[in-house]
Amino acid sequence: MSLSDFASIAVIVQGIFVIVSLGFVWYQLRETVRLARAANSQKLMELSSPFNLLLMQNRDMAKLWIDGAKEYDKMDAIDKRRYYQLLIWWLALHENIYHQWRAKLMDTETFTAWSHVLEEFVDEQQLGRYWDQMKGVFEPSFVTHVSQIIMSQPTKGGNLPGGN
Repeated sequence: MSLSDFASIAVIVQGIFVIVSLGFVWYQLRETVRLARAANSQKLMELSSPFNLLLMQNRDMAKLWIDGAKEYDKMDAIDKRRYYQLLIWWLALHENIYHQWRAKLMDTETFTAWSHVLEEFVDEQQLGRYWDQMKGVFEPSFVTHVSQIIMSQPTKGGNLPGGN
């Protein structure tokens, strides 16, 4: 075997290693995206859990959340502000969820589940009543998304378990 034969074999082996390396890089990128999506889902649970636990532990907060839409006109200025901030906080969480999904950082199944929660929230809290005054604090694409949900639902006003 001559030196040129060894050089030819080396080029072929090098080509094989490049292909294997590219396959390995592709696999690692795919795993990184999968892990990022899982971490994002976990983080959303971490963000929403304290809020839900507070509603379970604090009767006044639960009452504000459950009756806020129905009793808004009867509330004093402090409770109106508290209720308004609850709505903003929950919508900000859903805005984050929406943008993660659009950036493909969330699985469609996870987004679909959270979308159902958002749709129930829009109905239960009669969000259409307040949407015009609050939509200015959100990004335009999320405003469009929520506006479409509002337009697609007749307001039933809290027909979920615990909502009446």
